[in-house]
Amino acid sequence: MTGAWRNVAAMADGRCRADAAPARIRFTLLLGAILATLLATGCATIPSSGPVGSAPTKAPPAGGGVSGGGLIVEGPQRGWDPEQVVSGFLLASASFTHHHATAREYLTANASKSWQPGAQVTILASTPTVYLQAGRFSGQGNRANVMVSWQELATLDVSGQYTARGAARTQVFSLESVKGQWRIDGVPSSHELLLPAALFRLDYAPRNLYFYGQPGQLLVPAPVFVPIQSSDLVTTLVNDLRHDPSGWLENGAVTAFPPGSRLRRIQVLPGPPGDKTAIVDIGLPRGTPRSTVQAMAAQLVWTLTSPAYSPPLIQAVKLKINGRLWAPRSGDTVQSLAEYGRYIPRVSRPQNLYYVSATGAVRMFGQQAQSVAVPGQAGTSEVPLSKIAVSANGHYLAGIADPATTVYTEDLAAAAKEHAPARVGGLHSRLTGTRFSTPSWDSAGDLWVAGRAQGQSGVWVIPAAAGGKPVPVSLPIGVGLVTGLRVAPDGVRIALIVGRGASAHMMVGAITRSGGAVFITQAAPLAPGIPGPTALTWYDEDHLLAITQSANGTRLWEVPVNGDLPIPKSPQPGMASITAAGRQNSLYVVSGGRLESSVGLGEPWRDITAGSAATYPG
Repeated sequence: MTGAWRNVAAMADGRCRADAAPARIRFTLLLGAILATLLATGCATIPSSGPVGSAPTKAPPAGGGVSGGGLIVEGPQRGWDPEQVVSGFLLASASFTHHHATAREYLTANASKSWQPGAQVTILASTPTVYLQAGRFSGQGNRANVMVSWQELATLDVSGQYTARGAARTQVFSLESVKGQWRIDGVPSSHELLLPAALFRLDYAPRNLYFYGQPGQLLVPAPVFVPIQSSDLVTTLVNDLRHDPSGWLENGAVTAFPPGSRLRRIQVLPGPPGDKTAIVDIGLPRGTPRSTVQAMAAQLVWTLTSPAYSPPLIQAVKLKINGRLWAPRSGDTVQSLAEYGRYIPRVSRPQNLYYVSATGAVRMFGQQAQSVAVPGQAGTSEVPLSKIAVSANGHYLAGIADPATTVYTEDLAAAAKEHAPARVGGLHSRLTGTRFSTPSWDSAGDLWVAGRAQGQSGVWVIPAAAGGKPVPVSLPIGVGLVTGLRVAPDGVRIALIVGRGASAHMMVGAITRSGGAVFITQAAPLAPGIPGPTALTWYDEDHLLAITQSANGTRLWEVPVNGDLPIPKSPQPGMASITAAGRQNSLYVVSGGRLESSVGLGEPWRDITAGSAATYPG
């Protein structure tokens, strides 16, 4: 670590002295404290949002620029050696002001022309190591090569999708002496921006784009990271909605914007942050159905006003079609989330909790908090069950019989009818094999389970109807043994645990169907760095909860679905499973054969009863 990076690191651990702070990189007192916290923790909250309007038109003074978080950076100083110049350039790259004007001061004229960083970003796990490549000075001493090495944390692609990585990388920067001052004349990648995690969190904020899942008309969030300093952020987000999503959601979700649609104009009315109104004018082909415009409006409102991950950019949207104001059937041209809440699957409150009693019978906590046996054979101990799932409408139950060799389903609604024949309320064997995971129902009423059956390991989808045959799921190339899964309430996204033990990791993918075939075409890694996940559940549409087991015991984590760092929660010894149904319902864990509940993350746990495999419907 050299030059400016040493100063930043010193500030981070409180060892920076007044006499050790040269004029290379200066911070305001407040920013220094903020950056120190970011660098020390590595997991600080990403700033909420940046300006929606235009960027300042006045150029910054020579040698200075300000990044999204207020970080003051300077141009190269007289007498700097090649390592200091490269270190200063990497820090200055964090300032987006005037097309990285300050960072360009470190480049020769030709290098500045070729260096055109776009949306592709490499996020470094920590500050890089910068050192001079030995033996690379020419005989005249006017050229040098500087090595930059780092551990990759993640990458951001051109669509803004964040993907966790873990590779070690090295790049070589070439420099030449220009009028006695070192300048970079060769940047290894002309379109890639290198940012340590702390600076990335100052420059980028997480957002969601919203598209339609193919099974129905529910919106599915597509997480992206966007530059805070962008002067046309609203424009960028709206334009992204005109095309189907890319990345792991490709083929799993679509846009309502028809071919030929175009963005004519966007006007953001002045107001406090989060209280602005955007007037969005979309050009559409003649004869576009009103239902299509309504679907587009829902996408726009959710994308621009959603509070997911970051406070909303704006408060409301006015939609124009071909220059004329459009209104839904309610007649109000000002549209907000209140009109479009139904487009996101939200869990109603309260939800019944199902669990397996100590005898292997399935019981339910109703709204009066009284435990009762479910109807039919599952409510007895005739076939002891160890893992269960209940469909979102409460109609069907699925269970795994010990020792995880048979998948059963039962029609709870039919069994509950008065004088129902015994055979109606019975458990039906649907799939036999070994090592089956906890099953999960999707929004279409199909059952998902991982395990080994039919001579191979994999994932199967089982129709709810007793006569339907299991369908093997085609998994992405390179995805290993799936040992756990949970389908999101939208029926499109699926969270996976891949592998066992310390090598297990989490992924998220999109479900697609073609005829009778079912696919997960792509999957993205989640929760980088957490050890050995063993159980997971959806907490809300943007977060999972996961349990990990290691030599240090069990731990609960809140996992963002955008791929960012997981957030550790208070440990609860011996946790075996976790269930949630939105932030409106209590959390339940199974620990040491006992059910324990909490009203929310960070709240104390309360012992409820003996049992296992607690689950909410869905």
